[in-house]
Amino acid sequence: MIIDATGAGTYRVQVFDWQRSLLENLVDQLRDLLLEGSSPLLRRLFPTAYPADADADAAYAELVGDQLLAAKLDAIDTVEMTLAGGELSEEQLTGWMQAINSLRLVLGTRLDVSEDLDPGDVADDDPDKALWVSYELLTQMLAMVIDALVP
Repeated sequence: MIIDATGAGTYRVQVFDWQRSLLENLVDQLRDLLLEGSSPLLRRLFPTAYPADADADAAYAELVGDQLLAAKLDAIDTVEMTLAGGELSEEQLTGWMQAINSLRLVLGTRLDVSEDLDPGDVADDDPDKALWVSYELLTQMLAMVIDALVP
């Protein structure tokens, strides 16, 4: 992926075919998880606001849960509509950032990523090696998007 600022609030994004295929596949899976709504893989996307107060946490989730879900689905829609690349607005690129970050959080939950673990240390014969590679690629993509948005 290559991202270049082209003017005030616009960015030219070039996505390689293999990256496009990866993102298409992952955002489809993320949408399915979000619409299902009960997967434990979503816990980092919707963290507990009040861990010591279940009632307050439930009230908070009731208050903002639908808005958070809608924002995540909108970010996925933005990625899908602009995956061909080209010129993106700052708002669209921010959608990319949000969707890629959500993907990383879900994969990180699936892989039980922690600060103590270096993904480069994962053995080649690890059954989750492909997921680790995807996680690392998403990390690099996220860094590129952030670097473009925050010069």
